[in-house]
Amino acid sequence: MVKIIKHSWLNELKFELQETDHIRIISPFVTDNMVRHLLENFSGSKIQFITRYNLNDFRSGVSSITALEILLNNKTEIKGIKDLHSKMYLFDQKSVIVTSANFTNGGFFRNKEFGIKSYSKDTIEEATNYFHELWQIDNELLSEEKLNDEWKVLLTKYQDTNILIESLPDLGKSYQEKTIDTNKRYFIKFFGKDENRVNLDYHSRTEIEEAHCHYALSFSRKSNDKRPRKYRDGDVVYMAMMLHGNDYAIFGKGIAYAHNDERDVASEEDVRQISWREDWPILIRVHSVQFIDSTMFDCPKMGQLISDLGYESFDKTLSRYSQGERNINPWNSLRQQADVQLSEFGALWVDECFENAINTHGKVSEEFINQFYQGSPII
Repeated sequence: MVKIIKHSWLNELKFELQETDHIRIISPFVTDNMVRHLLENFSGSKIQFITRYNLNDFRSGVSSITALEILLNNKTEIKGIKDLHSKMYLFDQKSVIVTSANFTNGGFFRNKEFGIKSYSKDTIEEATNYFHELWQIDNELLSEEKLNDEWKVLLTKYQDTNILIESLPDLGKSYQEKTIDTNKRYFIKFFGKDENRVNLDYHSRTEIEEAHCHYALSFSRKSNDKRPRKYRDGDVVYMAMMLHGNDYAIFGKGIAYAHNDERDVASEEDVRQISWREDWPILIRVHSVQFIDSTMFDCPKMGQLISDLGYESFDKTLSRYSQGERNINPWNSLRQQADVQLSEFGALWVDECFENAINTHGKVSEEFINQFYQGSPII
């Protein structure tokens, strides 16, 4: 059963709080009055609350640090997520409200809001999983010490002085930091040339056997002997196959070793084992590789990345936009390039799509990979 909610938000909350033992709330903003209503009408044993820790929200008054303090005094478990926008109210495993309404006077009494209440077992399960996913991002519960000794001190400092400050910090945990390591850089290395693009039924196992990309990625030797020194130890590199129709399928992922001028040139044994490496002898060695165990049809596509994120897909195009350039065509960043560096937004998008494909289709086994030549020298 699903009920549409357009008004009487407080009545809906009070009704569902009856006989609820465990309530979970997701709301970017929270104010004192709504916390009062919650505590007056809740007789259960556990409250978990996910919100934002952006100090600018507290300074401007859209959210209340006092409300969080009251919740803490009533043994509420609180965590904070950067860029949180979703709003959800989950009552045990019996019902869930998904809505546009924050847990504020504006959300419940003043603004024009819309939401649904569901008693569906499947919907409640999805909502519970979503809450758990967000809850895992922040490993630390908010404490009274942090709120009083750090946040309030900082807020008071800038409220009681004439110091001009553009922005106070957002102290929540980042979803991006949980899924990608912002201390690393993320690249996509392209495989193939215009004359040997592949079809969507081409399998990643075939490319592993052909390219030996399980241990190294190959670059041509430029006339000026330019080397791929931008790769650092630990950087993440995705592998993308050129497709007919000018798209690319991202089929693999590895962790890079920084290029070593002596070690990372194809050896005589490399060329004997893989003859084409004579023309592509410059190497970036990789480890901890993963490959989607399916055809290119089932792999994330560069075209979809660019369609979804536009100029925000890549590090250079995002930088150009930040410097004032407009009408940027991200596809131009790929022309005549062996690779491209992703922005944090792009890395997050690719990482999520790649993991979804791995979860759906599986990854190529180590047994399959280990049957092939492993390079000389072996790291």
